[in-house]
Amino acid sequence: MALHLLKLIWNRKRANFLIITEILLSFLVLAAVTTVAVHYWRNYQAPLGFSYERIWDVHVRVPRGIESTPEVDRERYARMQRLVETARQMPEVESIGHLQMGTFRNWQWNSDIRLKDGRQVDFNGNRADDELARTLSITLVEGRWFSREDTGQHWDAIVLNRRMAREVFGDAPAAGQILPVAPNPRRASNSPPDRPQRVVGVIEDFRQFGEYSTPGNYMITRNDIISAAAAPLPVPGAATPSAVSAELPGILAIRVRPGVTAEFEERLVKALHAQAPDWSFSMKPTEDVRAEYLRNNYLTPLMILALLAGFLLLMVALGLSGVLWQNVTQRIRELGLRRAKGADRARIKRQIFLEIALMTGIAMAVGGLLLAQVPMLGWLGPISGPVYAASLLVAGSLLFVLTSFCGWYPSLLATRIPPAEALRYE
Repeated sequence: MALHLLKLIWNRKRANFLIITEILLSFLVLAAVTTVAVHYWRNYQAPLGFSYERIWDVHVRVPRGIESTPEVDRERYARMQRLVETARQMPEVESIGHLQMGTFRNWQWNSDIRLKDGRQVDFNGNRADDELARTLSITLVEGRWFSREDTGQHWDAIVLNRRMAREVFGDAPAAGQILPVAPNPRRASNSPPDRPQRVVGVIEDFRQFGEYSTPGNYMITRNDIISAAAAPLPVPGAATPSAVSAELPGILAIRVRPGVTAEFEERLVKALHAQAPDWSFSMKPTEDVRAEYLRNNYLTPLMILALLAGFLLLMVALGLSGVLWQNVTQRIRELGLRRAKGADRARIKRQIFLEIALMTGIAMAVGGLLLAQVPMLGWLGPISGPVYAASLLVAGSLLFVLTSFCGWYPSLLATRIPPAEALRYE
């Protein structure tokens, strides 16, 4: 049966070539849309790692025109700590923490480390204080979060997510271990050695860029602005004091009590301005920041791609229906003779559907060969092979449904051809 249908398709190769080409283009576009959609859906199933409910996001902008000196930096750290204490004293605030790279923003700290065994580990990084885990309800799976006992140590306290801890330490416990980083060959011989980094805890994850982002390695370094604000200034000719790991945070994360309204924003910003008149602040619920970020960075591009694909598939469906309709009308003698020889309507309809399915299969085979080059060329990016394969299966299934729908009316026309029509041409 399949060989007979292939012969029929080959005998009308000029007309069928157009149909197969349209189906092929539809498959390629549909595969792109389903790949992105399945990738997002798979990412959405992974844990976010923190809570954004009842969190207000305060963006702190520090003027950078003043030349950075130890005195200026220490004053800025002290002022930032006063801002934190001012917000903490307000009755609506349940807890407050700060981080350098805010969540649901296009702020990135991409880095990598070279381990002593020669492996390179890429990760996204951030800096946070001792209260961020409680404020954002970050889930710890091993060890602890940052605390005051990490102050004054000869190492920097860090927290890894489970994925990075497994990649660096394997199945061994990570909490309490020093990160096995290889010496930097580019470091000058007269410069002080890099401070070691000690893992104090492991978290489930910290998906800074939202639920649709690809899970990956993540490291959070303790941001000790309290010690940085109190650190002694360097004295000419004296020994350099031990370094304090600190950077000015960009975001204050505030967990408010239930029932807090937008009126709280105005009072808080006014209180912050009283502590830092030359700094600027913008405040918004993290839920609103999240909704805007996900819409602009994930959902809107996907909707635009899906809309373009939908218009293309609609035009392909209309064109395919028209070509199949014309194809059936040009085969009146063939189909009429089959009816005259005893073929019932079900057989005629099955023949038309099988021809469409076979042409769809040919187009998908060609498209599969083309799309198989994508992972070989390394163009998948963060999309995994199983997700890509599942996306192609989804696209193929949808395409079979589309072509079957397009062939429904032409096949119905074919079953209505009376045997007498074939005799009129003979």
